Amino acid sequence: MAKGHTARLRYKYPLPIHPIDDLPDLIPQNPLSWAYWTYCYLTKVNYLKFRIPVEIIGQKYVHILVRNSYHMQYLWENGFFGTGQFSRSEPTWKNRTLERLNIGLTNTRINTLSNNTIPETLQLEEITKRRRMLRIEFKQQREKLEKQLLQLRKNNGSIEEEKELLEKEREMLRDFKAKQSLIDIEHSFNNNERLEDFELIDTNGNIIELEALELLPVEAIFLTFSLPVLNISVQELCSRLVPKPVQNIKYDDIQLLIRKYIVYHHYRSRGWCVRSGIKFGCEYLLYKRGPPFQHAEFCVLVLDAEESQDYTWYSSIARVIGGARKSLVLCYVHNELPEKNILQLWKSGNFTELFSKFNVGEIVYKRWVPGKNRD
Repeated sequence: MAKGHTARLRYKYPLPIHPIDDLPDLIPQNPLSWAYWTYCYLTKVNYLKFRIPVEIIGQKYVHILVRNSYHMQYLWENGFFGTGQFSRSEPTWKNRTLERLNIGLTNTRINTLSNNTIPETLQLEEITKRRRMLRIEFKQQREKLEKQLLQLRKNNGSIEEEKELLEKEREMLRDFKAKQSLIDIEHSFNNNERLEDFELIDTNGNIIELEALELLPVEAIFLTFSLPVLNISVQELCSRLVPKPVQNIKYDDIQLLIRKYIVYHHYRSRGWCVRSGIKFGCEYLLYKRGPPFQHAEFCVLVLDAEESQDYTWYSSIARVIGGARKSLVLCYVHNELPEKNILQLWKSGNFTELFSKFNVGEIVYKRWVPGKNRD
């Protein structure tokens, strides 16, 4: 089965709730069939057979953790929610540790493509590492050939010798591209154990799960307010995210969280996969489908409707984002109510009314380069 087809099957659903699954067959000419089908559909909308427990730790800096392995995988495969604490994105620490210690790999399936072996269980971190090693090797070989070519020209070498070196360089480039596309990896089964590894294995010989899936605060709110997925109410969650007595909460304590959630909900409700954009200096990254399918197209910066910065501030962020070949979206959030009314709705726990009182405006910011944008 092709890799892309496998990914499409694994990440079939964009959200954790699947309202049209397990619906009965519909008989159009039978009114009872319509009634039963409608009943099944309505009872399955925003319905999940189980609730996912979360652990909330910290006071000033709150961490929202999912520790169950099945729940971690479920949230990742159904909407790409959360980030593994010991991984780049998908929680793969346990699988990587099993592979490193050669536990349970006797039945590992290997694909063979033109004498190149690629373990199907290879994780993203390992793929990135091998690609970097290939690039370093390629640069070293290219530098060696360029030195030989320069020396040949200094010694007045023949055109045939120069063509031969250039052909070697082209051949090397073709080999490099072939290896990168196939990720030519000879899977090693040699033990790579560390002194502390014995602490990772329990008395039954199983790996102890140390990694947790950490949710962003806005992700947790979305999975409680918009979709009833987590086993915590939105009121309780927000009280933990703003750890102050209700009577002492001020507008400045909640405005940033509200603003970020409004933008997160705005894009999630329009079908985008929204991930943290902190490594690019912005709030969110927008994917059409998700990280396994393509790179993010847009970086979203969340701003207040009245907020304004000088040109150098915008230019600095746009240059970083432009260097990553992404587009910068300035997302302005405007509230329709006075601050005291927003604060009153928060304290009363009326989040449906609260979130409906904000509007979102978007501007795509493009960096103007005189040499490229003269027309």
